[in-house]
Amino acid sequence: MEKQLIELQEDQLKTSTGLSYLALRLNHNLNVALPLGAVRETLVLASERFTQMPNTHPCLMGLIEHRSNVFWVLDLPQLLGLPSLDSTAIETHIAILQMGKLLLGLGVYRIGQVVRFTETEILPLQGLSTINIPDEAKAFLYGVVRTEGRNSYLYLLDTQAIASKQYKNEYKNEYKT
Repeated sequence: MEKQLIELQEDQLKTSTGLSYLALRLNHNLNVALPLGAVRETLVLASERFTQMPNTHPCLMGLIEHRSNVFWVLDLPQLLGLPSLDSTAIETHIAILQMGKLLLGLGVYRIGQVVRFTETEILPLQGLSTINIPDEAKAFLYGVVRTEGRNSYLYLLDTQAIASKQYKNEYKNEYKT
């Protein structure tokens, strides 16, 4: 019994000391994760809350106002080269990133749970031959973690790469420092 107690304590220590990420579901087979420190909050918004803007990048779903802040929401699956979110959906799941004064919403199919893992569990993308993601996505990823099944992966998003994408010109004027 004493051995079981020690193993349990080691497992608890590992989960409490790992790096914290928020998992996001992009489609039925693909999950990504953001560093939890970059996530301000998550929410589910009705589609009528989006203000559509003409002549914007196709990945920009629109502007929203939330808690006295106005910011863009990106269609994250479309940005990563996957089929875009259903534009006729009643609700959109959004993870709000905060990078300095910049707020940016990422529209996804589902918000997942907080996951933890150590730095040694993060694998570089280059060494994996079984990665099944579009080439467009690789510019926004910095690593991958094997999940429980060991044949599935959790791709780690680079929030700075997302924030500095070319469409930034369309919203940068709102956030002058």
